[in-house]
Amino acid sequence: MLLIHNAQILCGAAPPLPTQLLIHETHIEAIGSPETVPAPSGAEEIDVGGRVVLPGFVECHVHGAVGHSFAEGTAEAVREICRQRAEHGTTCLAPTMWGRSEGELLEAVHTIAEVRREQPVGARIAGIHLEGPYLSPQFAGAVRPEHIREPGLEELNKLWEASEHSLRIVTLAPEVPGAMHAIHWLHEQGIAVAIGHSGANFEETRKAIAWGARVATHIFNSSPAMHHRHLNVTSALLTDGRVTAEVVCDGLHLAPSMVRLVYQVKRTANTAIITNASFVSGLPDGVYEREGYLTVLSRGEVRQGGPGGTLAGTVLTMEVALRNMMEYADVTLSQASAMASATPAKILGELGRTGRISAGRDADLVILDHDESVWATLVGGRFVYAKEGELRRKVE
Repeated sequence: MLLIHNAQILCGAAPPLPTQLLIHETHIEAIGSPETVPAPSGAEEIDVGGRVVLPGFVECHVHGAVGHSFAEGTAEAVREICRQRAEHGTTCLAPTMWGRSEGELLEAVHTIAEVRREQPVGARIAGIHLEGPYLSPQFAGAVRPEHIREPGLEELNKLWEASEHSLRIVTLAPEVPGAMHAIHWLHEQGIAVAIGHSGANFEETRKAIAWGARVATHIFNSSPAMHHRHLNVTSALLTDGRVTAEVVCDGLHLAPSMVRLVYQVKRTANTAIITNASFVSGLPDGVYEREGYLTVLSRGEVRQGGPGGTLAGTVLTMEVALRNMMEYADVTLSQASAMASATPAKILGELGRTGRISAGRDADLVILDHDESVWATLVGGRFVYAKEGELRRKVE
């Protein structure tokens, strides 16, 4: 048993309240006051000094960090990224990959599935997000043209098996040939279908939503601009209440006022904070070469080929994205926390397990320091990151 006390715990829409939290092995046992949740005999007690305890952040769209990307297809890369994301409060994530050749994708998803079976060294792997290769060549973003192709059920079946049935999201463009058959197949398997990197018209997008697509991949990015009379994919995704919108909260991919617009339309339940972090997240400014491409990181901007090149991800972490959402959309900590935890957990099919602080759920928690940086992170009741002091020795 582990008792966290002298904490301000965020439960639901109410502001954080002074209380304490009891953890039994991997799960939350009880939440309450010292009178209602006394320390059991022999329980380990940790005083967090009045710090705020939030549900652990859930990343449904993250490509890499600290010089590694999930697409590398190595266990070391997967572990290092998961470790770094936990340092910034992420407790659960979906490794996200650009389009690759079929062989490279099969190798990468197989490796991720193997690491997923291990005890987490950092953030737990919920499942895999394939951002392509079934995209529009006209809206490919930083994806190489040779890695874009039409979806086929044979390849999807191979990926489903290689991932040990851990595919959780597939981003595709609904206008490409074969997309509707793919959407139907993915929906049948319980895999979330996301629309992105697409130039689909309004009717094509609405058809894809009717067939089961429910997520807008980094809304407004890698898609045509929205017009007030000539409706398109972006118009359909923004205005359909069944669709949850991913929002990159770096102030660059979306202007702050546009973040606020998305929130005002989608509200908390259908707005998911994402980082879209690339392999340079956690690295210093500089020019990096990867697979024959140059990536330039300068003052927080990640661009392919040079200062004026295509945006190629971010250096965002969820703790920063959380603060940005509060500022850009003028929302409370409770609202921003839900968009960083519960909403992405819903996309990944993990909401029954994580994303909120309540009895019976996994003890996936992030403890914020008094300066709003991450003080400690717990995954399944285990400390996987601690900033300082006695707690650091608990991190294996």
